[in-house]
Amino acid sequence: MTRFLTCALALVLSVATLRAQETEAKAAPADPRANVLRVATWNLLNLFDEVDDPDRPDEDTDPKSFADMVAMARFLDEIEADVVGVQEVENRRILERLNSYLERPFAYVELIEGNDFRGIDVGILSRVPIERAASHRQMPLEGDQRYSRDFPFFRLRPTDRDALQVGVVHLKSKRGDKKTSDAWRHAEAMGVATVVKRQLELEPKTPCLVMGDFNDRRDSEPLAPIFGVLEDLTAKLVPESDRFSFVHRGEPEQIDFILTANLRATRARILHRPDNPSDHHPVIVDFDLGAPIRRVAVPSNGAPRPPQRPVIDARNLEEIGRNFLKEVTIEGSVAKVFRPKSGGVLLNFDADFRKAITVYVPRESIETLGDLDALVGQRVRVSGPVGKHRDALQIRLSRPEQLERPKR
Repeated sequence: MTRFLTCALALVLSVATLRAQETEAKAAPADPRANVLRVATWNLLNLFDEVDDPDRPDEDTDPKSFADMVAMARFLDEIEADVVGVQEVENRRILERLNSYLERPFAYVELIEGNDFRGIDVGILSRVPIERAASHRQMPLEGDQRYSRDFPFFRLRPTDRDALQVGVVHLKSKRGDKKTSDAWRHAEAMGVATVVKRQLELEPKTPCLVMGDFNDRRDSEPLAPIFGVLEDLTAKLVPESDRFSFVHRGEPEQIDFILTANLRATRARILHRPDNPSDHHPVIVDFDLGAPIRRVAVPSNGAPRPPQRPVIDARNLEEIGRNFLKEVTIEGSVAKVFRPKSGGVLLNFDADFRKAITVYVPRESIETLGDLDALVGQRVRVSGPVGKHRDALQIRLSRPEQLERPKR
């Protein structure tokens, strides 16, 4: 009898436990993003490393500082995208380093070297499997042109049942002669449209997405071939007042897009933040694929470790020059704050600016650094990679973490 009561009690408790678990499961909210693929595009503003490539004039572009790299990693973590198309990246090595700084690194990092004379390329970061990558850098375009960078096309497998074709662009900029740049950009747009049409003919039901820096507005004539084939989701889902991704000479404009065919979007936004470490704002779109997303997780590398920096007097140009492209900490008294007509601020560490390294503060970083005029006569430390401007050594100061002010 005792044994029967014990078994009955155990059965009652088991049923009660199962019911409690069922109740908890019903009460617990389902993951709202289980079936939602988040895609973003972001121009990373000269993501260059400290290695001098003998085949490229990369020494004319300052390497990205450790402080900027950390800020970019945090930005990417906060976006929480599954797939990110990136532009203005020098090589796979620096993109992998950026990825290693993330709290949630991407499982897949892809970049194919393109045609740009400076070496800036486009690439992709993905949490979902990449099955194939194809370059179009040698594809002949109208007017005997090639893509100014490349138009890599990636085949992703975001769910067990679905494939997704993703192209990343960085079209010709508007620098130089307008007629020439417009014609080149139009040729690229024709090439993109041709590739997309071909993919849709081969696999009519497979969704297609093209994203990146188009270097022109949606209503421009050069981009008409692309916008005639793909749908601009931000035009429908982002309020007009927020519909800009770049500020050119004080005028906000959208030149970064995520364009699609056969995809249903649930949300789109352009992220505007004052602490953005790039001059472009990320464009972000969520897609409901109707099936669980196959996200591949990889472990974090822990907090990024700052590089070992020698501390060098700001007037010791010889020693600073020996550390060209490397991170250093320069120390000296600010002699003058100069504001060139081209914009930004220069901190000079000698009455004769040619006798000391110069610290350049870009226009977009001035407000975040506080009262720079108050630094005159003060001894400060500035950390960052040693670069050059018109053959003069300089450090780009873009974030408060790079500046050590006098202690009060």
